[in-house]
Amino acid sequence: MFDYSYNVARIAALESKLITKETLSRLNASSEEDAVKQISALGYGDPSAKTCVELVGAELSGLRSFIFSALPDEQAKILILPYDCHNLKVLLKSCVIGKEPSGMLYDNTAFDTEVAAACCRGGEFSLLSDGIAGVLNPAYDSGQLAVPLGISTKCDLAFYKEIAAYAAKAPKLIRKYVKYEADHTNYISYLRAFSTGLPADTFRKMLLPGGFIPESVFAACYEAKPESVRPYTFGYETHYGIVKAEEAAKNSINAASDALDAATEALLEYEKYEINSPVPVFLYYKKKIREARLIRTYFTESEALWKRR
Repeated sequence: MFDYSYNVARIAALESKLITKETLSRLNASSEEDAVKQISALGYGDPSAKTCVELVGAELSGLRSFIFSALPDEQAKILILPYDCHNLKVLLKSCVIGKEPSGMLYDNTAFDTEVAAACCRGGEFSLLSDGIAGVLNPAYDSGQLAVPLGISTKCDLAFYKEIAAYAAKAPKLIRKYVKYEADHTNYISYLRAFSTGLPADTFRKMLLPGGFIPESVFAACYEAKPESVRPYTFGYETHYGIVKAEEAAKNSINAASDALDAATEALLEYEKYEINSPVPVFLYYKKKIREARLIRTYFTESEALWKRR
């Protein structure tokens, strides 16, 4: 049986070091590099970082490494596979344009990057997993992985199905966590599609299956383009989180994402102190992701001020 107890105790200490909005408000940085130095002095990221991307990237790289040590492999993959999905998208798009990957490739992921790159070049994904290959191999053969939208939608679908398969063997609260994440991802996709005016058929292809709210509900909501999604999501478990996100979305999509993360954290709080459960690790992971978004937002909002100085 996997021993969670050491890492649960470690997380209790690490949580006290999480950077908050109040922490960032006390900074008096004159430039991006200065802000990076001040935040790294708090023990965040890599002291040698020069930019926000390097700073946050180093912290999340360390987080992914910690996740693999703190959880059984199948549970760790529930949290890490979205990074592998990102890597595969970048690698596939680089194959389409015939150039080296121009986007960031994450480290400390479930699949070796060179193996993933070889799969993309050959159009054969069985070296990743049978489940992922079951979605991506026919998509490659049909040409759907030759265009950006096809790459994004098929990779998201393949990796979500893989995550759901791992979640099916996990404790009940982790299974609910994955359903929450599917609904929350679909709602953020709704907001982004709505803001850019994507066609309804295109939006429908972006939806992930398996959440509490059926994909057809999001699709119907998008086609109706209502002022509020509340009547459409009422009665589903994730309704109240989406209601809060709807209010936050009046400020920004990032604010909506924060509200959804808070809803997921509230779900996991029920087992925050369970020493024989993976839930405390999942909860800490969500808090670190929200912390990273908070730091990125701080840099984005401060950029205009630094340029005026």
